[in-house]
Amino acid sequence: MSRNTIGLVVKPNSVIAESIAVRITRVLAEHGADYAVEEESKTFYPSLARLPSFRLSDPPGKIIVVGGDGTLLRTVMLLGRPDPIIMTVRAGKRGFLLDVEPFEAEERTEDFINGNYRITEYTRLEVRPPEGKAKCVLNDAVFITKKAKLVSLSVDINSERAMNIDGDGVIVSSTVGSTAYSLSAGGPIIDPTLDVMVLTPLNPVQLHQRPLVVHINSRIDVEINHNSNPLYLVLDGQLSYDLVPGDVVSIVKCKHPARIARFKWWENYYEKLYSRIFSYI
Repeated sequence: MSRNTIGLVVKPNSVIAESIAVRITRVLAEHGADYAVEEESKTFYPSLARLPSFRLSDPPGKIIVVGGDGTLLRTVMLLGRPDPIIMTVRAGKRGFLLDVEPFEAEERTEDFINGNYRITEYTRLEVRPPEGKAKCVLNDAVFITKKAKLVSLSVDINSERAMNIDGDGVIVSSTVGSTAYSLSAGGPIIDPTLDVMVLTPLNPVQLHQRPLVVHINSRIDVEINHNSNPLYLVLDGQLSYDLVPGDVVSIVKCKHPARIARFKWWENYYEKLYSRIFSYI
């Protein structure tokens, strides 16, 4: 796929997302831009079915994501290379990571075509499962019980024992991910200017275990203890792996950040925090 092409990824089964996507394609066409729609997105919308297509494994240089946080997380995880610039249009209920509102989609698309934006880079975490290739996550890696049975984990930070957890599991999140599952599980909100990893135990029997914030250049090793029940490793809610006793999963800073085009991105971060998260209903 040509790097000069602008790709479009659309949340599935959403009337709102489809309407926004159609409006965006009109702007792209009016400005003579070379554009294409992601293959899977096209399968959900007849209105987009006849447009050129692309695969996330071979992405163009710019991508417009229309949807919610899950749509963005899936897009970033499946990119075949790490350098595309992503514009985000909110068409989900929460959409904390997406800053363009539906009413301004056309105007921001014109800015995107003309390069009128700034790129914000978000550190991701590289997760190395026992089998398969390492994956980089934008939000989190979640170690979680199967069938609500007790799991037993040992967590080392830079080869030093930091946690022994008997409970439902543990979340390892990035700064961005601190306002996702980790927050719901009792983890801290991390200022976006900090570059860290957060470990948040899930319902530990050891009541003294509390979330830990560690340096982004740390190495975290999560070992499944011999007396543990099986569990899942879930990456950004998109990919899952079965884990069994004896497995060790390593997590380090990913070499390649996610590159997101921002236009104003809420000058007051905490205003955005309250409006998108604390007022969520």
